Amino acid sequence: MEKDANIRETMLWVRLAVTFNLLYQEIKKDLSNEDLTFAQLDILVCLNRSKGLPLTEVADRLLVTGGNVTGIVDRMEKAGLVTRQRDHKDRRKVWARLTERGYEVYRQLMPRYIETMRRVNSFLTPAEKKELMRLLKKLGAGARKKEVFSEAD
Repeated sequence: MEKDANIRETMLWVRLAVTFNLLYQEIKKDLSNEDLTFAQLDILVCLNRSKGLPLTEVADRLLVTGGNVTGIVDRMEKAGLVTRQRDHKDRRKVWARLTERGYEVYRQLMPRYIETMRRVNSFLTPAEKKELMRLLKKLGAGARKKEVFSEAD
């Protein structure tokens, strides 16, 4: 009986990972046509919701390191998608903001991205979508708790 429970626990994560990877590959393929990466799309989405954010906050929101964000923003800045500015009050803080071109690329990509998600989500009923959102939110909250991973250390 315990063996079956362990298999179910593992299969849950395998199915979640496979589903994510299928979606990720589809989006990645579409983005490569635009010479963008998935990480750059994440930053476009993140910055579009605000008038700009400190790089540390971008890293926190995307659950990546500051070094990762710096490298990605470097490439986006060279492509004319973002600008960086030092904070006037705290010179250690660097803000990233979308340029007009960054907003334009965002506006071009989002309808296609949304349509891809709409096609994928069409396999679920409205009630199933709501339940999946609730469950993923609950799972994410649990995964954020340090003690979940401390037992394995």
